[in-house]
Parts: sequence; C-alpha cells; structure tokens
Amino acid sequence: MGDENVLRLPPRSMIVFIDETGNEDLSDPKNPTFGRGGCGVLFPDYKNIIAKPWRRLKRERLGGTNRPFHATEFEQTRPTNYQISGINSFLSLRFWRFAAMCDSRTQLPLGLDAHAAISLMTLSYLQKELARYDVDVLALVFERSERGDSLVKRDFNLSQAAFRNVRGQPIELEGCFMEKSQMEPGLEVADLVAHTAGRMRRHQLRGGSDVLKDFEQMYWHSPIPPEFIAMTSIEISEEAKAGADLLNGKK
Repeated sequence: MGDENVLRLPPRSMIVFIDETGNEDLSDPKNPTFGRGGCGVLFPDYKNIIAKPWRRLKRERLGGTNRPFHATEFEQTRPTNYQISGINSFLSLRFWRFAAMCDSRTQLPLGLDAHAAISLMTLSYLQKELARYDVDVLALVFERSERGDSLVKRDFNLSQAAFRNVRGQPIELEGCFMEKSQMEPGLEVADLVAHTAGRMRRHQLRGGSDVLKDFEQMYWHSPIPPEFIAMTSIEISEEAKAGADLLNGKK
C-alpha cells in the first residue's frame, strides 16, 4: 500500500476507488453504521467515462472544478433540481458502483470487527467481478485518512490476496492512498457512492421501508448491475470466510 501515482497504469488494468461511510466502532447512536462504497472502470476508459464527465458536471452545476466535492456537505446545501438532474445523468454512465454496509445489529463473526468484515466483503466482491475481465492489474485507491489508513493496511493485505482474471491468470494488486485535496474525480464519485449507501442504511434502521430517490438513481438505474450488501449475521459469516480464503491465498 503506497503513495505512488496509481493513475499511471498499464492498459490492461482495472482502477477502483473506495471510500468509507460511518464509524467502524459503530458507537454513534445517531449513525450506528459502517460501510465502504466505490466505483470502478477499466483503466483505459477512466478518463472518458468518469474523470471528464465528472469535471464537466462540477464545472457546470456543482460550483466549479476547483471546489472539492463532499457528498455530506453537498446534501446539506439542499441541492437544486438542476444539480440533481446533472448527477442523475452522470450516474447513467457505464461504471461499476458497489457498497457493503453493516450496523450495530449485525452479528460479527468471532475475531472480526466491523472494519475487517466490511473489508473482506469488499475483497470478495472485487474478486468475483474481476474474474469476468481480461486484466492483469487491479489498482485500489483509498482516500487518505489519519484515522483510517492503518486499518486499511491491516485489512486490505493485497500481497496475500489471490485474484485471477477471466483466463485464470493471476492479477497483480496495487493499492495507494490519495489526499482528498487532490480532487481526483474517481475518489469524489466513490464518496458519493458510499454516502448514498450510508443514507439508505440509516433510513432502513429508522424503520423506512421505501427506497430513497438518490439510492434508486445510484443503484437501480446503473447500466452495469451494481452491488449493495446490507449484511446480516448469516451473510457476513459466509462472505467473511470467502474473504479470509482470499487473504490466505486460496482459490
């Protein structure tokens, strides 16, 4: 897990940006959730499918390309219909989006905290998806966080994960941290993806049975089948075992 410029990758690569939402100790009574969400695309397509359209959206509707985007702050500004329709148009583009969430009611397997469990779920999802692609490299990009970097290094032990592509060949895994201040489009989109998943999970915990509009646009209208995992004790136990096998280098 380094700090190198991960955006310099060979053509046969997949790039995935990952952000978190909530607190891994699940201690906040107003938001007892934790999860990770992200977006991904084949590296040669990153500029045209995510980076350029996102910068255009920021320039035209979100206050400018030199203004950092934070989904939580954006929500608090009471977005206009013009801004929301712009985001919805962006979300119709063909890129991955995924999220895994747990909360204070989730029964975690013995020896796993929420951060470890969510990380294993994320790795398991990525391993399943990458097996469908003919790529040689997977690059994971995380937002730098003084609090969370050590946990990412602990639970995303990429040197031990055994990913294989559609031809059954091993995939090289790379990871790096990027500062939020760099305003990398993929990282800002990952923030939006994770935030939307967190909002939906909090809504469910408050007893909401309907689907929030932003969640529907983010996940239901995705041109590539998305993944949203709200974990129960059974699901997390099964997926954690699969993730543990990945970290131990098993197929």
